[in-house]
Amino acid sequence: MSLISASDVISLAYLTEIDRTLVKDEVIQTAELKYIKPVLTSTLYADVVTNSGNYSILISEYIKPCLAFFVKASLLNQQLLETAQYTPGADPAVSPSLIEVTTAVLIPPGHRRDTLKEVLSIAYAKQSILKEYVIAQNYPLYTIPTSRRVSGFRITTNS
Repeated sequence: MSLISASDVISLAYLTEIDRTLVKDEVIQTAELKYIKPVLTSTLYADVVTNSGNYSILISEYIKPCLAFFVKASLLNQQLLETAQYTPGADPAVSPSLIEVTTAVLIPPGHRRDTLKEVLSIAYAKQSILKEYVIAQNYPLYTIPTSRRVSGFRITTNS
Protein backbone atom coordinates (compact mmCIF):
# COMPACT_ATOMS: atom_id res chain seq x y z
CA MET A 1 0.00 0.00 0.00
CA SER A 2 1.32 3.41 -0.94
CA LEU A 3 1.05 6.62 1.01
CA ILE A 4 -0.26 8.46 -2.06
CA SER A 5 -2.66 7.65 -4.90
CA ALA A 6 -2.25 8.40 -8.59
CA SER A 7 -5.04 10.99 -8.30
CA ASP A 8 -3.16 12.71 -5.46
CA VAL A 9 0.04 12.77 -7.54
CA ILE A 10 -1.82 14.43 -10.41
CA SER A 11 -3.62 17.00 -8.26
CA LEU A 12 -0.46 17.95 -6.31
CA ALA A 13 2.26 17.90 -8.96
CA TYR A 14 0.72 18.44 -12.38
CA LEU A 15 -0.53 21.67 -13.91
CA THR A 16 -2.74 19.89 -16.42
CA GLU A 17 -4.99 16.89 -16.00
CA ILE A 18 -3.47 13.63 -17.19
CA ASP A 19 -4.92 10.17 -17.40
CA ARG A 20 -4.58 8.46 -13.99
CA THR A 21 -3.54 5.23 -15.69
CA LEU A 22 -0.28 6.93 -16.76
CA VAL A 23 0.80 7.06 -13.10
CA LYS A 24 1.71 3.47 -12.30
CA ASP A 25 1.58 2.10 -8.75
CA GLU A 26 5.04 0.56 -9.20
CA VAL A 27 6.53 3.99 -9.87
CA ILE A 28 4.79 5.42 -6.80
CA GLN A 29 6.07 2.58 -4.60
CA THR A 30 9.61 2.89 -5.96
CA ALA A 31 9.69 6.66 -5.38
CA GLU A 32 8.30 6.17 -1.88
CA LEU A 33 10.99 3.65 -0.97
CA LYS A 34 13.76 5.67 -2.60
CA TYR A 35 12.90 9.20 -1.38
CA ILE A 36 10.56 8.95 1.63
CA LYS A 37 11.66 5.88 3.58
CA PRO A 38 15.27 7.12 4.06
CA VAL A 39 13.99 10.44 5.44
CA LEU A 40 11.67 8.75 7.92
CA THR A 41 14.08 5.88 8.68
CA SER A 42 12.91 2.27 8.49
CA THR A 43 11.20 2.04 11.87
CA LEU A 44 9.17 5.23 11.57
CA TYR A 45 8.36 4.51 7.91
CA ALA A 46 6.97 1.07 8.82
CA ASP A 47 4.81 2.62 11.53
CA VAL A 48 3.55 5.37 9.21
CA VAL A 49 2.55 2.78 6.60
CA THR A 50 0.91 0.51 9.20
CA ASN A 51 -0.77 3.21 11.29
CA SER A 52 -1.35 5.98 8.75
CA GLY A 53 -4.26 7.41 10.76
CA ASN A 54 -1.84 8.40 13.52
CA TYR A 55 0.21 10.47 11.05
CA SER A 56 -2.44 12.31 9.07
CA ILE A 57 -0.69 15.71 9.15
CA LEU A 58 2.70 14.18 8.34
CA ILE A 59 1.22 12.31 5.37
CA SER A 60 -1.10 14.97 3.95
CA GLU A 61 1.03 18.07 4.50
CA TYR A 62 4.57 16.75 4.09
CA ILE A 63 4.87 13.28 2.56
CA LYS A 64 2.27 13.58 -0.21
CA PRO A 65 3.50 16.91 -1.63
CA CYS A 66 7.09 15.66 -1.59
CA LEU A 67 6.30 12.24 -3.01
CA ALA A 68 4.06 13.65 -5.75
CA PHE A 69 6.95 15.60 -7.27
CA PHE A 70 9.36 12.67 -7.04
CA VAL A 71 6.80 10.49 -8.82
CA LYS A 72 6.34 13.17 -11.48
CA ALA A 73 10.11 13.39 -11.97
CA SER A 74 10.32 9.61 -12.25
CA LEU A 75 7.64 9.56 -14.94
CA LEU A 76 8.40 12.74 -16.85
CA ASN A 77 10.58 11.46 -19.70
CA GLN A 78 8.48 8.33 -20.12
CA GLN A 79 5.29 10.35 -20.30
CA LEU A 80 6.71 12.80 -22.80
CA LEU A 81 7.91 10.01 -25.06
CA GLU A 82 5.12 7.49 -24.62
CA THR A 83 2.26 9.94 -25.13
CA ALA A 84 3.22 9.92 -28.81
CA GLN A 85 1.50 6.54 -28.91
CA TYR A 86 -1.27 7.53 -26.51
CA THR A 87 -4.82 6.55 -27.26
CA PRO A 88 -7.65 7.92 -25.10
CA GLY A 89 -8.41 5.69 -22.15
CA ALA A 90 -11.66 4.45 -20.70
CA ASP A 91 -12.61 7.87 -19.27
CA PRO A 92 -13.75 10.08 -22.18
CA ALA A 93 -14.24 13.05 -19.83
CA VAL A 94 -10.47 13.17 -19.19
CA SER A 95 -9.35 12.61 -22.79
CA PRO A 96 -9.78 16.19 -24.12
CA SER A 97 -7.52 17.64 -21.44
CA LEU A 98 -4.63 15.22 -21.89
CA ILE A 99 -1.23 16.24 -23.21
CA GLU A 100 -1.43 17.02 -26.91
CA VAL A 101 0.52 14.38 -28.84
CA THR A 102 2.18 16.89 -31.16
CA THR A 103 3.69 18.86 -28.28
CA ALA A 104 4.73 15.71 -26.43
CA VAL A 105 6.99 14.52 -29.24
CA LEU A 106 8.38 17.93 -30.27
CA ILE A 107 9.90 18.97 -26.94
CA PRO A 108 13.68 19.41 -27.46
CA PRO A 109 16.03 17.46 -25.14
CA GLY A 110 17.23 20.68 -23.49
CA HIS A 111 13.72 21.65 -22.53
CA ARG A 112 13.03 18.16 -21.18
CA ARG A 113 16.23 18.36 -19.13
CA ASP A 114 15.32 21.80 -17.76
CA THR A 115 11.80 20.65 -16.92
CA LEU A 116 13.11 17.60 -15.10
CA LYS A 117 15.61 19.75 -13.17
CA GLU A 118 12.81 22.09 -12.09
CA VAL A 119 10.55 19.23 -10.97
CA LEU A 120 13.43 17.68 -9.01
CA SER A 121 14.26 21.06 -7.48
CA ILE A 122 10.72 21.28 -6.13
CA ALA A 123 10.83 17.67 -4.93
CA TYR A 124 14.11 18.13 -3.05
CA ALA A 125 12.88 21.37 -1.48
CA LYS A 126 9.80 19.56 -0.24
CA GLN A 127 12.00 16.70 1.00
CA SER A 128 14.00 19.20 3.08
CA ILE A 129 10.79 20.55 4.59
CA LEU A 130 9.72 16.97 5.34
CA LYS A 131 13.05 16.26 7.10
CA GLU A 132 12.76 19.41 9.20
CA TYR A 133 9.20 18.55 10.21
CA VAL A 134 10.07 14.95 11.15
CA ILE A 135 13.00 16.11 13.29
CA ALA A 136 10.91 18.85 14.96
CA GLN A 137 8.12 16.40 15.86
CA ASN A 138 10.54 14.24 17.85
CA TYR A 139 8.74 11.02 16.92
CA PRO A 140 9.74 8.23 19.33
CA LEU A 141 10.40 5.79 16.46
CA TYR A 142 12.59 8.24 14.53
CA THR A 143 16.35 8.11 14.86
CA ILE A 144 18.53 10.68 13.19
CA PRO A 145 20.58 8.91 10.50
CA THR A 146 24.26 8.76 11.31
CA SER A 147 27.07 9.00 8.83
CA ARG A 148 30.76 8.25 8.84
CA ARG A 149 33.56 8.60 6.33
CA VAL A 150 35.17 5.54 4.81
CA SER A 151 38.05 6.20 2.41
CA GLY A 152 36.70 9.68 1.75
CA PHE A 153 33.13 8.52 1.10
CA ARG A 154 30.27 9.44 3.42
CA ILE A 155 28.34 6.33 4.49
CA THR A 156 24.90 7.03 5.97
CA THR A 157 23.05 4.43 8.01
CA ASN A 158 19.36 4.54 8.79
CA SER A 159 17.66 2.61 11.53
